[in-house]
Amino acid sequence: MLIEFKAKNFTSFKNEVTFSMVSSEKLQELLNNRIEIEADFHLLKSASIFGANASGKSNLLKALAFMITFLQRSMLDSQEGKRDFQNLSFSLDDVSKDTPMEFEISFLMTRQIVTYAFSLCKGEVISESLVIDDNPIFIRNSDSILDYSTDIFTTKEVLDLKFSLTNSNSLFLTVLSVTNTKLAEDIIKYLTENINFLSGYGKYAKFTKNMIKENNSYRAKVLDLLKIADFNITDLDIEQHEFEIKPFGDSDAEIPEEIFEEAREEANRLLSKHNIYDSEGMIVDSKLFDVEGFESSGTRVFLSLAGPIITVLEKGGILVIDEADALLHPLVTKYLIELFNNIENTNSQLIITSHNSNILDQELLRRDQIWFVEKDELEISHLTALSEYKFNGSVVRSDERYAKNYLKGKYGAIPYVRNDMIHKIFKASLGD
Repeated sequence: MLIEFKAKNFTSFKNEVTFSMVSSEKLQELLNNRIEIEADFHLLKSASIFGANASGKSNLLKALAFMITFLQRSMLDSQEGKRDFQNLSFSLDDVSKDTPMEFEISFLMTRQIVTYAFSLCKGEVISESLVIDDNPIFIRNSDSILDYSTDIFTTKEVLDLKFSLTNSNSLFLTVLSVTNTKLAEDIIKYLTENINFLSGYGKYAKFTKNMIKENNSYRAKVLDLLKIADFNITDLDIEQHEFEIKPFGDSDAEIPEEIFEEAREEANRLLSKHNIYDSEGMIVDSKLFDVEGFESSGTRVFLSLAGPIITVLEKGGILVIDEADALLHPLVTKYLIELFNNIENTNSQLIITSHNSNILDQELLRRDQIWFVEKDELEISHLTALSEYKFNGSVVRSDERYAKNYLKGKYGAIPYVRNDMIHKIFKASLGD
């Protein structure tokens, strides 16, 4: 489970920002929205990040995704001919491009707190560290190991041999994972398999479809989600369409197996069942429809996301959804948050970015579950939790109407709409 994430000098975040899923022990509202780790240590089940368009909400999630992707691929991508590093440092001043990007993540793995960090400057690894429960596993700079655990590295020779395989563009943790260091393998596997990023409709539809095809109990759970969210779908099925792949022109070349596999996947069509009613409103029959051709885009999106949602809720992990408003109806988004905040959820977390003020509800979210991103006059993004926000020197109370105050601009993080410009635009287009 995610404890905390920090980023510095990444896209619009010039200064270090800290996003935390640690529950504030001084807040006593909605106690079921937390997961108890220890008596005085709880993690939040969900968090929602708000802000105007282009404020930097998505950049925070991109920073997390970048860290995990770089960790997963750093050794491969650093090999000659494969490195394609894009410098994503803050670009609206004259110094940040020459300053390291910094990332740090803390998470709970097998009841241990793992903290991993690294910094990059123009693709070169400047520093890297791994600490578990306050015990350093290794700490390095660009040239050498500064500290290490003798429990993990039994001899200095083993440590030096593995570090010698680490070039200037690769992470030591990645090198450890591909040289059979189990701890490193476990950490990379945990981060890559337990943090799930969703943005848009596509590959998730295939995932949901395959799960429905292979598991009847899974299909029942998807149907339950659809019914609760009022999509009027009574059943789901998979139908295999026939297909044929012909070589292009007169070519006798053998068609690759992956093309056949892709065609088989596409030939599996997801069908939705709807009731048919008579003039009295009584159910007289039912009919199956091809989801792609019949259902609305909102229904298709929800179906595609149902697979990852159920998987994370059942197996544990972190579900990250960028621009949830673009994917889901506001009430469905609220329902999704309620699913994760449910008292029965003890190992899953949800993080979303949103413009939807309807979920700024003190009966849905705690103050430490609400975050705001706002740019200053230098276009630098800043991140603040509602629990830490102060208005005229006073903290936000739990009985305030968050949505109303947000839309009034009390918490910032909303667009400044220049109404005076509307007349000028029409005047320029239409004349006096």
